[in-house]
Amino acid sequence: MSVDVDALVALSAELGVAAERVGRSGPETAVTDALAAMPGSDTAAVLAPLPDAVARAVAETAGRIRSMAGATARSAVAYADTDAAVARKLSRQLDRLGGDR
Repeated sequence: MSVDVDALVALSAELGVAAERVGRSGPETAVTDALAAMPGSDTAAVLAPLPDAVARAVAETAGRIRSMAGATARSAVAYADTDAAVARKLSRQLDRLGGDR
């Protein structure tokens, strides 16, 4: 199995940027503006809770993307650390066997 640690690091960074963009997107403002355009209507009354629900959903989505970014970054470190540890162990084994590298 081969793991591209640099690709994982890049993906983590891209996910971090995506999380920030999602978090700043503010789609609830459009809903609030639409509701303000129909004051007193039955539609506005039914949709009144929507801006808060949208804001919560966007915040949760941004948080989950941030979690994926963190998990990806931790995976990159773990793969790199494991690779280095295995290389050290193999090197010691070769030294014990008197092998050339």
